[in-house]
Amino acid sequence: MIKLQYSTIILLSVIEGLTEFLPISSTGHMIIFNNIFNITENEKIKIFEIIIQLGSITSACIIFWTKIIKIINNTLNYGFFYKKKLTLLHIIICILPIIIVGLLFYNKIKSFMNIVIVIYGLIFGSIILYLSEIFKPTIPSINNINCLTYNKILLIGLFQCLSLFPGISRSGATLSISLLLGISRLTSLEFCFIIAVPIIFGASFLELYKNFNIFSIEDIKPIVIGFTISFIISLITIKFFLYIIRYFSLKWFAVYRLFIVLLLYIKFI
Repeated sequence: MIKLQYSTIILLSVIEGLTEFLPISSTGHMIIFNNIFNITENEKIKIFEIIIQLGSITSACIIFWTKIIKIINNTLNYGFFYKKKLTLLHIIICILPIIIVGLLFYNKIKSFMNIVIVIYGLIFGSIILYLSEIFKPTIPSINNINCLTYNKILLIGLFQCLSLFPGISRSGATLSISLLLGISRLTSLEFCFIIAVPIIFGASFLELYKNFNIFSIEDIKPIVIGFTISFIISLITIKFFLYIIRYFSLKWFAVYRLFIVLLLYIKFI
């Protein structure tokens, strides 16, 4: 049975919902929370965290459902290799690097899930967020996801591999490189959310498949509560982020991350 108090279940689910799509690292925040409250990272806790992550990504599916369907229709109507509209090939090119690296170095990556690596990840992620705002083109050259080229998408996919280190943030990495490539804020964010769907679903179902035998009937209630809360909070967070990204510099997320690093340094170092 997942042995967590309901207050902890609610708090973990809220943290996941708030941080999954913001460039501040949801994995890093989970590790921080578990360290502060001395929550033992056993297999059932890890599975619970995966379930609430599924709640978050399901909210992204709903918000971007029409765009996801359009990508599928583009592929069916124009062909897999059509370059003038976003197709499933574009998505595959973008997510393939992180799938390959994630599978090849699965055990090594799992060993990085500690507070020290999170601190370094938060610092490095802050740097790339800040630099992306400084060195991005003044006027974006790409304002529509259908204008994304294979080369740019591959670069985004390669840069996304940095997010395998806790603390860096998948959305932070993809947004940073997208801005530097001249992609507008809103287009960058939309593409970031769309590619998150297959990545997070794939990683989550892989973990669930490997650990399915540890579930029991008593786990259903905390799982349903956690999934529902993270789903609702993520819906609100995504819509809020889509609104503020037009006016809100990523530098402020870098400042927040460094503030968290300072607090962690005081407490743990």
